[in-house]
Amino acid sequence: MINTETKQIPNIVKQSAATGEMIRGLHLTFPAPTIIEVLSLLQLDFVYLDGEHGSFETRDLEAACIAAERHGIVPIARVPDRSSATITRFLDRGVRGIVVPHVDSVDDAKEALSAVYFAPLGDRSFGGGRPFFNEISDLPGHLAACNENVSVGIMIESTQGLAAARDIAALPGVDYFSFGLNDLAQSLGHAGEPGHANVKRVVDEASAHIRAAGKPIREDFMTLAWINQVLLAGARQLLVQPSNKAY
Repeated sequence: MINTETKQIPNIVKQSAATGEMIRGLHLTFPAPTIIEVLSLLQLDFVYLDGEHGSFETRDLEAACIAAERHGIVPIARVPDRSSATITRFLDRGVRGIVVPHVDSVDDAKEALSAVYFAPLGDRSFGGGRPFFNEISDLPGHLAACNENVSVGIMIESTQGLAAARDIAALPGVDYFSFGLNDLAQSLGHAGEPGHANVKRVVDEASAHIRAAGKPIREDFMTLAWINQVLLAGARQLLVQPSNKAY
């Protein structure tokens, strides 16, 4: 059900990070609102817009958020950097959750959290971004509702991030963690080997520390399919696999 004051559907990503309920979504690396509409038939819970390695411009973000909202899907995004200007731009277009890459320290995480949350939790700038614009009768209540309904995921992608993970997990406002395995493998001296035994070991150790601090790992509650894999799997099944049809 949509909150008529904030015009938001409940953020199932934030809720599931807290409860452990499994949700499923699509990782989109290029702007394609029609794909969101078509795959909404699968009753997806969220769509993950890759603003770091994907090809999204500001208008693309807005179009993707509009398509997701129409079908009750929560749009979240990985930002290219943790600056206030970048995070504000994503949130003002309608993104409901921020995934922060390359977090190496508590200070890095605090910088991002300040940009995501309005006061008193942070210092997010308000400018009447969509879908609210300026039709808000209770602005203090609206800002509080936004704080309650935005999710924050922290990405660990370096040896420094691994060392700081336990302390970052203790910060209020952090909802969950994920690991950038390719960059982490490179940081550990195993470039191109995300499945290396040492990478798996340190990820398992960091995950245990994070969970002990009361925060989940993404895989604890999310099932995620990359659009590239979805397209290739579908094409192989329909076009490449041997067929018994006679023509």
